[in-house]
Amino acid sequence: MDFFEYASLVSAFVVEEQRWISYVVGGLCFLIIFGFQAVALYTIAGREGYKNRWFAFIPFLNTYYIGVCAQKNRCFKTVDTKLIAMITAIVEALLVIGFILNEVGCSLAMPFAEVIETNEIYGVTIEIKEVRSIPENLAWAGWCYNYLYEYILRWVELVYLFLEIMVLVAFFQTYASRRYLLFTITSVLFPIQGILFFVVRNNAGMNYRDFLRAEQERQYKMYSQYRQQYNQNPYERNYGQPPYDQNPYGQNPYSNKNENAGAASADDPFSEYGNDKNPDDPFGDLN
Repeated sequence: MDFFEYASLVSAFVVEEQRWISYVVGGLCFLIIFGFQAVALYTIAGREGYKNRWFAFIPFLNTYYIGVCAQKNRCFKTVDTKLIAMITAIVEALLVIGFILNEVGCSLAMPFAEVIETNEIYGVTIEIKEVRSIPENLAWAGWCYNYLYEYILRWVELVYLFLEIMVLVAFFQTYASRRYLLFTITSVLFPIQGILFFVVRNNAGMNYRDFLRAEQERQYKMYSQYRQQYNQNPYERNYGQPPYDQNPYGQNPYSNKNENAGAASADDPFSEYGNDKNPDDPFGDLN
């Protein structure tokens, strides 16, 4: 599918009469990127011990082999990643056949296309064409020009895109667990999937759930070390201080006096003015 993306990008810079240039340039770009991806899958399969490594160099089988290399992940639990990759490869093959048929039909029907609407967007004139009169032997080409992409291929392309995302998520979760989302989105938005595969080719494959478990353990260990280093109270030790309800300096020197005074006051309400029991009372002789 990347071939048609490259060809579509190049076609924006060439006139319709020179569309073959977009095919040539798109084909060269596709071969380069596909080569990177094939080498990456071949390397991964050799390290992981997967069979039929030559699948990596065959279009469509290459897509299936992405699921083979990602099967360690078990990304979708009960659904085998290889099965999803096989369905993706079949849809991709049908889509490529449809695009080839559409390109051939559009090329044959283009001389018979008529402008039915003209729009101007940001100073650029866009002509909408439709084939309304065409020889009977090219009726299929006119149908392809008018309906094939808009009503069939566009929807098949959406289905393929959904399946491709699932396969890429499974693959990058296996070999780029920490950045799998970034790599998946980049592969979908830009036709550089093969380069990203080549970047992660030497990474060891792992189950994504095992990766999450290891990350949780690592973060918990870091948190525990942080608590021990920064959150330990240096004043937790007991330095022999008594509780708050006790005198830290020992026995209260006024405790006996207070107790005696309390006892005396209980016997004589005027004991504070002196009596026989208090020899220090200067007025004791008056009694």
